[in-house]
This record gives sequence, structure tokens and C-alpha cells, in this order.
Amino acid sequence: MATGNSQQRIDIRKVETEALEWFLLHSERELGDSEQFAFDTWMSQLHNRASYQRLQQIDRSLAAIAATEEGARLRQRSGFAGVWATLNNYFGIAPISGFAFACTLMLAVGVAYLAPWHGEPAPRSYASELAQVRTVILEDGSQVTLGGDSAIETDFSGERRHVKLLRGQAFFAVAKDASRPFLVNAQGTEIRVVGTRFDVNAGSRLNPEVKVTVEEGIVDVARSPVQPEDTAPKVRLTAGQQVRVDARQLSRISTVENTEVASWRQGKFSYRDAPLSEVVADANRYRKDRIIIGTRELEKLRVTTAFTADQADTLVAMLEQSLPVRVFKEPDGRVVIWPGTVE
Repeated sequence: MATGNSQQRIDIRKVETEALEWFLLHSERELGDSEQFAFDTWMSQLHNRASYQRLQQIDRSLAAIAATEEGARLRQRSGFAGVWATLNNYFGIAPISGFAFACTLMLAVGVAYLAPWHGEPAPRSYASELAQVRTVILEDGSQVTLGGDSAIETDFSGERRHVKLLRGQAFFAVAKDASRPFLVNAQGTEIRVVGTRFDVNAGSRLNPEVKVTVEEGIVDVARSPVQPEDTAPKVRLTAGQQVRVDARQLSRISTVENTEVASWRQGKFSYRDAPLSEVVADANRYRKDRIIIGTRELEKLRVTTAFTADQADTLVAMLEQSLPVRVFKEPDGRVVIWPGTVE
């Protein structure tokens, strides 16, 4: 009996260790094809998926804590002891108990959200929950509206205003200040403005394109240079214009109806000849059970559709009716889209 219990503990530790490794790898970069296949296979096991999803929830919660007044106080005065105490209050986890092995390491990494800073002003983090639209006012008076399951980090100094879109989508209404340019970085794309209104979608693993759309003013968009001396191509957008940026290039400038710029703020989503991967990635930020695209070919399937936030749960049925796909719901609630035929 003792041998059986020991083996069970070792198995749990192995699962938690693997979950942490996959989580950190996802945070660092996009997975290659073979890695993605290995990850999907690993995630098909219920106990693996449960461990991974808990790390995701901890990460979202850490970002949310950091964005509160309590998070700011922790950064200013309490040090790591106070951080650990706060994490224990939120999660019921101490460094030597609970989700002991992988989770403790995860929190040790995540404590950077709340670690105290000295000298330079501490970066601030803001996050939204799944299906939540949240508006925050930055220290310069600029306003940022976060879409579902989105996060930003701000770093304002005397000479610049810098925001990193960590994930998801955000609409910026920037306070004018000619002496302090406002920079937004999203997945290697740099957006530079002085005062304007624009939307940025950071893309996803399935659709690694950054999409920038301008409602008002002028916005410069470029790939971030690999080396400081590099000169990257850039485009200048004005009201009603949009550009997509991937790892290789900037797309041609397209036009967008003013009423469609960041219409997600009113719970409306519309797509014209967009890849299915983009539609699914957006919908997944507004529904509890994730939609999975079964094949690489389907990710590129072009879609013209529209739905509202409260229709995110029924989107897959709408897609099945209009596209050559079949939809399967798994026991854990996930929905998988496979190639099929329209009757």
C-alpha cells in the first residue's frame, strides 16, 4: 500500500512539472509543429489538462492582483514575504504546501508581477477576465478598454509612455502629449502615436497576426527592429485604415467602416474574408469551453460572418451551418471543428 501511495505522489509531481514546462514554453514563444502536436497529445489527458488550466488561472489571477491597489502597495513596501502572504490568501497555497511542486515554482516565477521595485517607477499590469470588457485610466489620463481575457503592462517614464499588449485585444484613447510619444508593443509590432484612438488585436497562436485599426488620428506601425541599428519598414495609418503584421511583413492598408472599429466594445464581432483561426481565437476569449480547430488547413479557411458576445457559445453551430466543417463536443466541454461537407 505504501508503494502505491508513493507512486501516485510521483505521478502527480510529474504531471505538474510537465504542465509548468509547457506553460513556460508557451509564454516564451510560439510552438513548432512537432511541439504543438506533442502538446495537444499531452493535453488530451484529463489530469494533464487540469494541471495546465490551473496554471493559466493562477497567471490570470496574478495579473489581476498586480493591477489592484493592493498589488501597488505590495510592490512599494512589503517585499517577498508580503507577496507570498497575499498569494496564499488568494490561492490557499504556501511555498511548502498545496500544489506543492510545479505550482510553487509557477508562483516563484509569477511573483515578478508583485515584486517590489526600487528607483524607477514600477510597471503596472492590468487584466480582464474571460468574457469581461474592462476600461482602465492610465496615469497620463489615457483610457484603455480591454477585451475579454486580455492583459497589458504599462511603463511610463519622464520621456516616454510605453504599453505592452501581453495578450488579447485593447482599444486605446491616448491623451495628447507631444513631448512624450505613446508606444504600444504587441508580439513584435510597434505602434507609435502622440494622441489618437486606435484598436490593437495581438493575435494568437493559431493566428499570429497583429491587427491595428485606427478610429481617429494618425498611427505609425512597424515591426520591432531585431537590432537597435535596424531600420524596419513602417506604415502610417489614418482614421478608417487597418494593417496586419506578421513575422515577415506588413500587409497592404485596408479600409474599415468607422462603426466597425473596435465594435467588440459594444459586444459585436464582424469578419470579412478572415481566417477561421482569427474568428475562433476571438470567440475563445468570450466563452468558457474552448473551440479547437482540428487541422492546419481549416485554420486558413476564409470566413465572412458576424456574431455578438452573447452568441459566442452558439457560434460553432452557426459555423457548421455555413462552412464545410463538422463540430464535435467532447465530454470536458471543448468543441473541436473538423473538415466536413455542407449538406
